[in-house]
Amino acid sequence: MSDKQNTQRSAAGLSLTRLQSEALLEVSGPDAVNFLHNQASCDIRQLNTGRACYGSFCNPQGRVLADFIALAISADTLLLRLQRDILARTLESLGRFAVFSKVTLRDATEDWRLLGLQGENWQAALREHVAELPEDALDWTAAPETLLLRPTTDPQALELWVRVAAEGALPEALMAQSTPQPDEEKWQAANLRQGIARLQATTSGEFLPQQLNYDLCGHINFRKGCYPGQEVIARMHYKGKAKRRMLLMTLPADARLQAGAPVYRAGQDQAAGAVINTALASKEERLVLVTTSATAAEDGLYTTPEASVPLQVLTLPYSVPFG
Repeated sequence: MSDKQNTQRSAAGLSLTRLQSEALLEVSGPDAVNFLHNQASCDIRQLNTGRACYGSFCNPQGRVLADFIALAISADTLLLRLQRDILARTLESLGRFAVFSKVTLRDATEDWRLLGLQGENWQAALREHVAELPEDALDWTAAPETLLLRPTTDPQALELWVRVAAEGALPEALMAQSTPQPDEEKWQAANLRQGIARLQATTSGEFLPQQLNYDLCGHINFRKGCYPGQEVIARMHYKGKAKRRMLLMTLPADARLQAGAPVYRAGQDQAAGAVINTALASKEERLVLVTTSATAAEDGLYTTPEASVPLQVLTLPYSVPFG
């Protein structure tokens, strides 16, 4: 058997997803790093070659407007990957502050093709095309006209950001060795299992970072300087306790819950939590990230006050301390 046949055989089981729900925001200029550092909850100044970071933008009340992964492709150019449906409002919000800095904000989504590669042997599929592969969560490497990013601790997931103007042999090779996914459900379900909340238009501006576990996942740097909402967020961290946290739960596949939908204790009309993200994991199961209190989770949560469909709590890959 030839080396090429070995590679194709070892890559069996791979799936390739076009990440249509994602977008890229480009921040460039002499003040790009300092500008973003002053607006984001993470420490942008600590970014170095080959390393990305989670972050968020918040309003003055400490509510999260957008979450992102950021990486620096040069000393004065950064790319932020965030949800497509909040890109326009994020650009508008940042633009109000950008007038005071030597910085350019641009929707760069059409310049790149964003792909999600899943499977146990994605390394084998890439080795003959890529000299260096990212090893750990939030590591990234560069191939010709392509960035390869490990977005979470999931060892079977890799993102590829491919320049549209110069697509080469790599995307074609992956398509030949992978099963194309008709939608993003499989990719999103795997991300939900990692417990990384994603803000969408319906949930933007509704939650504190701690209610989304962002302080547990690395979105917040409590040692950096000021940014919008920093005082509120730091006060909860140092002087208060998060009464609401985010948990991973499961429902029957046919349950219809959207981001922002309320969940309830049995027999109570007042919402006891809210859905942050949801994705179909299989024909039988739907995964849901829910922000709620410890007592509500213990009492049991349902899709309606009539206790029509129960939500079952699953384990996240990190511990969740309630206040």
